[in-house]
Amino acid sequence: MRRTAGSVAVITAAHQGKIHGMTATAVTSVSADPPTLLVVVSRTTRTHPFIRKSGRFAVNVLAEGQEEIARRFAAGVENQFDGIEHELHAAEVPIIAGTAATFVCIAADALDVATHTIFIGEVEVARHVLVPPLLYHDGGYRALR
Repeated sequence: MRRTAGSVAVITAAHQGKIHGMTATAVTSVSADPPTLLVVVSRTTRTHPFIRKSGRFAVNVLAEGQEEIARRFAAGVENQFDGIEHELHAAEVPIIAGTAATFVCIAADALDVATHTIFIGEVEVARHVLVPPLLYHDGGYRALR
């Protein structure tokens, strides 16, 4: 699987006033009409129950130069959002600043497969800027060029 390349995203969610996130490359478009995507989340992550209980999540597609954000959310630190510029969407889902794209989703369906859950997200809000995304390939972060 190290030979596949993918954009790097931080999946964020909130529940009962607490926010959490995790770095992921398992994010895929499902449908353009209606806009729908899927994320694959290990059931052992701290973010999984936030998505399951709240029924919402955001996909923050990181931009080139945001490697430290990817590392921070992959590391499992306690106060993940300390020093990370972000805002809370009206649905209380954290949105990270400076990303290439952000999708705020309602978790419309979930499918448990082995150790992970595939969450199907109906996109409520989508925004993007014209900056290249951060990529992950063969165990390292890469630029599009």
